[in-house]
Amino acid sequence: MKTLLALALALLAAAPVRAADEDAERARIKAERDAVEARFHQQEKACRARFAVTDCVLKAQRERNAAVAELRRQERMLNDAERKRRAAERQRELDERNSPEARARDAERRRQAVMEQKAREARAAEKAQKKAEDEAGKAAKGPRAAKAPSGPHGPQGKPRAPQEARSHGPTPEEAARNRAAYEARLRAAEEHNAQLRERQAQRKKPPAADLPVPQ
Repeated sequence: MKTLLALALALLAAAPVRAADEDAERARIKAERDAVEARFHQQEKACRARFAVTDCVLKAQRERNAAVAELRRQERMLNDAERKRRAAERQRELDERNSPEARARDAERRRQAVMEQKAREARAAEKAQKKAEDEAGKAAKGPRAAKAPSGPHGPQGKPRAPQEARSHGPTPEEAARNRAAYEARLRAAEEHNAQLRERQAQRKKPPAADLPVPQ
């Protein structure tokens, strides 16, 4: 029992918990709580062998409750310290975020972002302008000239001239010549038909009668 009381006094004199030791401190409190419970069960078992069982058990329970209460007090202090530490960290972050240096860094980041966006837009505009200039240059050059034939040569040993591209329809002069040639063919066909009809008519006439024999 003296050992249990000494443990309780040692817990009362525990040093304040630092933020870096929070996990270790919680592990220590849990281990000491387990030790208190184990010790109580041992004392309770020893009390069963004595004559005054009830008084012995009650005394062991009071000692256990006192030790557990002290451990709970330390745990509450640890929780309070953790809450205060986190609140201080949040406040420090807010102060740093609102400090002139932080505002200057944010302004510099925004300025860099704007400059990068403008640079991207300028590159895109330059690329579009170059594409438009290339297309305008191609349109100004017109269709590509016909490539000189590389096949057989003409009779004079010179390459044959490429055949001119035909238009979609005849010119007015060509139309007039075609009309005249067509009319000439019609007239020739009519004259030929007339001659055929005349020859046929002559073949169909009866032969002339023989002259009488002179007496």
